[in-house]
Amino acid sequence: MGGATNPAVATLLEEIARAKLRAEERRRAAAEANSVQYGVVREGDSVILQLPPAPQKPADDDCCKSGCTPCILDSYQDRLHAYNEDVQALRAQYERVLSGAPIDATEHHIRHALPGGLLEPLKFTSIAVMHTHMLSGAHARLVVLEASASNFVLALGEHVQIRATFSDGSRVTRPYTPVMIEAPDGVVRPHLLVTLYGAEHRMSEFWRGVAAGHRLAVRGPVATQENMTRAFAADVCVLAAAGSGIAPIFQVLQFAHINSAYHDKRIVVIHCARDCAGLWLSREISKFAKEMPGLEHYAFLSNEPEPPSSNSSATQVAFERLSEPLLLRALGLLTSVRCAAMVCGPDAFNRDVSAWLRAAGTLTIQVLDA
Repeated sequence: MGGATNPAVATLLEEIARAKLRAEERRRAAAEANSVQYGVVREGDSVILQLPPAPQKPADDDCCKSGCTPCILDSYQDRLHAYNEDVQALRAQYERVLSGAPIDATEHHIRHALPGGLLEPLKFTSIAVMHTHMLSGAHARLVVLEASASNFVLALGEHVQIRATFSDGSRVTRPYTPVMIEAPDGVVRPHLLVTLYGAEHRMSEFWRGVAAGHRLAVRGPVATQENMTRAFAADVCVLAAAGSGIAPIFQVLQFAHINSAYHDKRIVVIHCARDCAGLWLSREISKFAKEMPGLEHYAFLSNEPEPPSSNSSATQVAFERLSEPLLLRALGLLTSVRCAAMVCGPDAFNRDVSAWLRAAGTLTIQVLDA
């Protein structure tokens, strides 16, 4: 069949071709970066100075204004300073070699070498979404990334930034704490718990459109200023979470599970959710409890009718909203022991729970941003 090509189809084909070209350029650049030997190197009879690429400067709107430590802009300045020191040292080494000194490959270490894995602390990288499903009706979403514990590594207190780009070209960046647990395929993968708000909330608008196969702009790891193990110094450690605040709290609990020194400590997890779907980490916490005799897990469901059958898991579930009397009943008497707490959830939750714990005699209370 003859005839002119549809302009819309032609535009789409051109965009596909450009996207393929950009992907190939990125692949080639990554391969070249991994194969290049930086520093003073010998090529045949010549000695050359191969300088590494300078760190990429982030855009001003890459900063999410959430008080991250370090901020991406501060990290860039630190990397740039280290890069300039590296270059200065390599130039000095090059001058010595030209003057007759031998090439010493171990004389200077390139500190800014490309890190392994999918995460980059200074720039956003593209990571695919493997699976998503709704939790608690339309109020939350669980997003599983196509990554694993071998290429997506976070330490205690670290999170990532995710940047959304909208059709008008504007961008919004927000912090999230991935939970590293086993996915349905048996591989430990990062899971993101996303709380969804009204239509006026732009990041919620973005997450509602995310599906399997989509790619997210992710940067990290980003560390927090908080001492995430301080609560373990007390006799009783209370970890209280609501909504998406369960993600950083679970990260702390996971750290305690890995470190056998905390297995016998009394750790009380207070988890508030709308319904049973919000208890998606209960199975993991129950596994921890088998090796941590001091671990207690209490869940409070504000919007779930009590079922006729009793709960058989290690989680003790109350089908009502958390209150001060319920919290104190779960904790028991704290007057004769030193108690420290970590609280993470919406502002109202953080305020109320902190006040109740303070009234009960809790020595230290750390409040984290959910």
